[in-house]
Amino acid sequence: MRVTLLALVSLGLLSSAPTAAADLLGVRTGVYTSAEKPFLGAELLVPLSRAVFLNPNVEYVFTEGRTYMTFNADFHYDFPTRSRTLVWAGAGLGVLHSNPDGPRGSSTDVGANFLFGIGRRGPVVPYVQAKLIAKDDTEFVLGFGLRF
Repeated sequence: MRVTLLALVSLGLLSSAPTAAADLLGVRTGVYTSAEKPFLGAELLVPLSRAVFLNPNVEYVFTEGRTYMTFNADFHYDFPTRSRTLVWAGAGLGVLHSNPDGPRGSSTDVGANFLFGIGRRGPVVPYVQAKLIAKDDTEFVLGFGLRF
């Protein structure tokens, strides 16, 4: 009962938070530098306040001999600028799933994401972003995306 009430109050506070923009959908592509392979991803950008955003996303890495995907729950802060340029930094949680072809078993790792990005305000928001995934086998990701 207490947990349900707390969840309802939290949802109410989040839904009544002032927002600077509506939710945005996006696509992204780039490279996972350690794997030296390209990726394609999809994202949702949800404003939690005027400068804080939730950015859940999924990325499929085009590897040979295995399926490699990441599922991410990132948050970022947009720094104030006096132009159409967007600058942000953030962090989040990444779940990395790898399933090799053949009889070997799959593995799932959890990592901490640290990111920095620059974009351009407009009806379509182009951006570039660098992400460090800190885990046993640390990964660096360079990406380009479009948000609609």
